[in-house]
Amino acid sequence: MNIAGLNNIVSMGFSGKTLGNVFEGEKRFDLVMRLEKDRREDIANLENLYVDTPSGQKIPLRELADITYQKGAAKISRDNTQRRIVVGINVRGSDLQTVVNDIRKIIDANISLPPGYTITYGGQFENLQSATARLKIAVPIALALIFILLYFAFGTLREALMIFSAIPFAAVGGILLLWIRGMPFSISAGVGFIALFGIAVLNGIVLLEHFKELREKGMKNNNNLIINGAQDRLRAVLLTASAAALGFLPMAISSSAGAEVQRPLATVVIGGLITSTLLTLVVLPVIYSIFHKDKKQKNNQNDNVRIKALSLIIFLLWVSGFSQDSVLITDYENLKEMALENNAGLKAAGLRVDETEAMIGSAFDFDKTEGYYGYDESNRANNEALSVLGVRQNFAFPTVYLARKKVRKAEYRQQRSTYEIHKLDIEQEVTGVYYQIQYEKARINVYRQLDSLYQKFAYAAKRRFELGESNYLEKITARSKQKQLETKFKQAQYDLAVSIERLKPILKTDSNIRIESEALNKVELNNLGISTNPALEFYDNRKAVFDAKSSLEKQQLLPDISLTYFQWNNDLIESPLQGYQVGLHVPLLFFGNASRIKASNLAREAATAETEDYKLHLNAKFRELMEQMEKHRQSLSYYENEGKGLSEEIIKMATLSYKNGEIDFFEYIQSLENSYDIILSYYENLNAYNQTVIRINYLTL
Repeated sequence: MNIAGLNNIVSMGFSGKTLGNVFEGEKRFDLVMRLEKDRREDIANLENLYVDTPSGQKIPLRELADITYQKGAAKISRDNTQRRIVVGINVRGSDLQTVVNDIRKIIDANISLPPGYTITYGGQFENLQSATARLKIAVPIALALIFILLYFAFGTLREALMIFSAIPFAAVGGILLLWIRGMPFSISAGVGFIALFGIAVLNGIVLLEHFKELREKGMKNNNNLIINGAQDRLRAVLLTASAAALGFLPMAISSSAGAEVQRPLATVVIGGLITSTLLTLVVLPVIYSIFHKDKKQKNNQNDNVRIKALSLIIFLLWVSGFSQDSVLITDYENLKEMALENNAGLKAAGLRVDETEAMIGSAFDFDKTEGYYGYDESNRANNEALSVLGVRQNFAFPTVYLARKKVRKAEYRQQRSTYEIHKLDIEQEVTGVYYQIQYEKARINVYRQLDSLYQKFAYAAKRRFELGESNYLEKITARSKQKQLETKFKQAQYDLAVSIERLKPILKTDSNIRIESEALNKVELNNLGISTNPALEFYDNRKAVFDAKSSLEKQQLLPDISLTYFQWNNDLIESPLQGYQVGLHVPLLFFGNASRIKASNLAREAATAETEDYKLHLNAKFRELMEQMEKHRQSLSYYENEGKGLSEEIIKMATLSYKNGEIDFFEYIQSLENSYDIILSYYENLNAYNQTVIRINYLTL
């Protein structure tokens, strides 16, 4: 049956279809045909529509299909050539980041997306991400500007640092009050921190300026200066802080619309003002007394040391509050998504695909149009020489343009295959490293348990030796075993760190990466052959490119076409004389074309041979990996059928025997070591099995 014909009949019967135009004078009307109103009111009318069969007979549509009512999508949206479903959420009582994190955990735990489906988070959350990135720039700039202004105001690095020390203490108060109220860090809280930093230094400026005034008036004793100055400015400092805090109090306790934005900002400012005020009244006078000793006690070197120490303390306090921002917490799906999104090589491959797609339009590339003007005395009209004005355009033979378009499309498909191979390689590397990390974590957990046991074992052996119940050999043997296990433990931790470092260039990030721990399970095998391998598709598309180029070279042997239009004119002719020319450019000397055709045919044959060779090697690699997978499967079946039970039984019996006094601690440790060796061997075989399956699932040479 002709699908297009069936679609036309259904469309014509119910929604109507334009068959032609009706003209009335200068007006034009569409001629639309559809069924009468009483024949398009029920689904039975659609079932009774007659359609043509290939043999020319007519049969009702119900003989070809079951027609029923079903609910469909009210709207189909597309983004980047893919269907998109948008789920909107109104967030109240929480912040966007927390809601998105909770949604991610629920989706990761309960939903397994089929291939080709992805979940992205946009809208206000996307704005939040961009605002967070800007905040990471704005906060350091604000801090730098505050410090520069303090330095210009006081003229000394020492006094600027003393006042600047209020900022990390203010940050501590803001973070503490956020934690007490159970509020997460948000953009409004970040803006609150910027406002807080500016307010926090005001109290210090008020107090320090008064200290300077008292010193200029002749008060030289530091203790009296600090006590009198603090008493004089106690009311001013408290009023400054309380006025700002009370001003933000309505925002902090607000529950009206928009309170989700106001509360974090006000909470940060109020909490920070409390701690910064305490600093101004307690800590700042102490710091001032340290830096303003009497001249007899002052020493420049010690002064520099104090400045450096205070700078270091401020820096450490500040960094400790924000160091957690550099930690990237992620799971497998986020890893893969980040790798595909951030990898520079994949981006370059995607741009190459766009480049070749854009080049498809260049297939219809015409020569430049030639315009000319001439004066010809040998060609006369009314005994007067003629001037000639004309235009000329050259075209390739029409089939040449179609052949060029086939070449461009074949190159686009080849580049698309290259992109898919690159994407496959990245997914393989990310998946392999992810399961390697889970394997290293499983090893570390086993070594951690053994390390605890061996520490107790070494201590018990030491005590037995001290009490004279054992010899020196038992003591050093226990110590040796504990050190050996400690070395293995550290090596496993180093292996984990190395595996995590391998992810950074793939993800294009310098942030610390912390992978969520998951149980080490088998990777599912989803590649049962090489027939759908993207690499084979690449070689097939590569061969298609050479086929298209060979066809193009043959088409270019056809003659080019030249069209010319011109006019003759002189002063004695009333209207110009017109003419045209049609020319053919025939390649009589086609030795170069023949060589190119021969070369393209040879390239096509070479591509065919390379495709067959790659297919043979890929098939051999697939069989080899399948054999390796089967070998590891046999090893795993031993543990799953017998080894796991034996390991649990050894631990159970050894623990029971040790408690009953039937074996000593040394024998107990040996039994547990045998049990844990079985577990470590299982993890090693499981990791080898998983890595093999991953190579099969993402098979390339």
